[in-house]
Amino acid sequence: MALSQLIYTSYPAFPIRPGSLTGALGEIMNAGREHNSRNQISGILGVEVNRFFQILEGPPAKVLETFDRIQHDRRHFGVQLKHVGALEVRTFKDWSIGFAAPAFLPSGEPAQIDFDTVSVQTIINRGLLLRRCGVIAEAGLKTPSASGF
Repeated sequence: MALSQLIYTSYPAFPIRPGSLTGALGEIMNAGREHNSRNQISGILGVEVNRFFQILEGPPAKVLETFDRIQHDRRHFGVQLKHVGALEVRTFKDWSIGFAAPAFLPSGEPAQIDFDTVSVQTIINRGLLLRRCGVIAEAGLKTPSASGF
């Protein structure tokens, strides 16, 4: 099966409380879990202090359909497409929300990165870091947990 990877950033239209899956962020998690499992999409939604980044992986048409839907979601604004391209092997085999909570990140890692200036690989690495060390809310969980400890 052909795979595609799409990466974008945006700004939340609501206050972010690190590790909280209530309100709009909980709605995003639930909608993502249902939609993505039906459409064979995996990836991560990274939640920084005042920024989202999302990495979507899956069948090319489904990834583009998902991004089109996401662009019209009023729970965020300022959507910036950072990358879209073919992918041989999924980097993220499930779908989750990762919080860049300073208490869980390795010493010296910033609580947020400048998505306007970093490379696509840096964004992917940030997603991997959040999967390994951040506070993660996985697709099947109701509450966030510390990952990698």
